[in-house]
Amino acid sequence: MPTEPLQQILVLFELSLLLAGLYFFQRLVTQPAQRARWLIPQTLPAWPLTLAEFGIFIFFILGTGAFCQLAAQGIFKAIIAKSVDREGLQLCLNGFSFDGGGLLGWGLFRWIQSTWASTPPPVTPIPTLTWGKLSLAASTALLTALPLIVAANWLWTLLIEALGLPAAPQDLIAIFAQTKSPYVIAGMLIVACVLAPLYEELLFRAGLYRFCRQHLGRTTALILSGALFGAVHANWASFLPLALLGIILALIYETTGDIRAPIIAHGLFNLNTVLIVFSGLPQ
Repeated sequence: MPTEPLQQILVLFELSLLLAGLYFFQRLVTQPAQRARWLIPQTLPAWPLTLAEFGIFIFFILGTGAFCQLAAQGIFKAIIAKSVDREGLQLCLNGFSFDGGGLLGWGLFRWIQSTWASTPPPVTPIPTLTWGKLSLAASTALLTALPLIVAANWLWTLLIEALGLPAAPQDLIAIFAQTKSPYVIAGMLIVACVLAPLYEELLFRAGLYRFCRQHLGRTTALILSGALFGAVHANWASFLPLALLGIILALIYETTGDIRAPIIAHGLFNLNTVLIVFSGLPQ
């Protein structure tokens, strides 16, 4: 049982989120209009890339990130070695350099793509939603999916423990809990709630999901992009919940037609996880 007042408040907050999620999930199950909105395939902005061009995209967004991370490690190696919060500072540096470098790679790819001789087919414009409507759609969809993610996390934990697989949380969760410097914590929050969602949504949803959906079909694209999203975090304990989250984020992207919506939902999910970590509550 949580004993600290802040922990008790957070427990009530998490329970209220779960109850709200159950309400929205019940609406999804019982109301055909809600199911049609979120589950029936929608039109996504076309992305006319060949397999080779998609490979170039992956090379730019991953390669630029890796290059920037290596460069940053060489430049700041001595500073990190002297820091009390060495692991937290290293996590910040990796996030800013790799994710920031990946975003730079995205921009470079888009610029190079604009110089290609072939002219892409015309794209039917999709209405642009306001930030307010996007935030409401993203948060509502995340709440609706929350009971599924919690249930998947619980069942997956039971399964991997029964199989004797490692059930420890990701290393970065432990690093978050151990870091003391407010400046390092602020940097880690920016990475977790802003840079990582922005980078990962451009890679997995606007990139991988959209490309696979056009060439392999919707179901295969959902499963493949979700599985890779779960696997890239390299942790057995979080694989299935994160894979499910990846599928949900793809559905949010498809429903709204705007990549900002899954970025917002992803950032909110990470922020909630960070709050739980900082409170000292068990994962």
